[in-house]
Amino acid sequence: MQYIVKLAPTAERFFRALELYDQQGLDRALADELLDGPNADKEIRFDADGGSPVYADPDLPGDVTFYTATPLSFKAYTAIHRPMTKDELSRAAEGKNDLATDRGFYVFDILSAESAFIRRTGGPGGRSRPDSPP
Repeated sequence: MQYIVKLAPTAERFFRALELYDQQGLDRALADELLDGPNADKEIRFDADGGSPVYADPDLPGDVTFYTATPLSFKAYTAIHRPMTKDELSRAAEGKNDLATDRGFYVFDILSAESAFIRRTGGPGGRSRPDSPP
């Protein structure tokens, strides 16, 4: 099933810093694996406060947002994402007749496997992320 993938600024910076080959591989993984991909049984869902794992419908009323960490098959990257709302899907599909508009994901961050062992130093000082590719 096709779906829309929108990258947040952090995920986009990570993606653009990759070599072309890695961009292509990561692009394929994001396009194929965020919905019922090969590692769907290893996903972790959590609320915006990092609370315990949860399962929820993103279009339920209320202001609680749920996120998913999906391990990807390409170079052990992990995508942090949430389903797009109906409004976001409508905006993303405007003028693009070839996109399926019933499902989409907003990817907030992409983590490399090494990031589990490296302490992040980014933040207000604008320092780069240590898990960013060189």
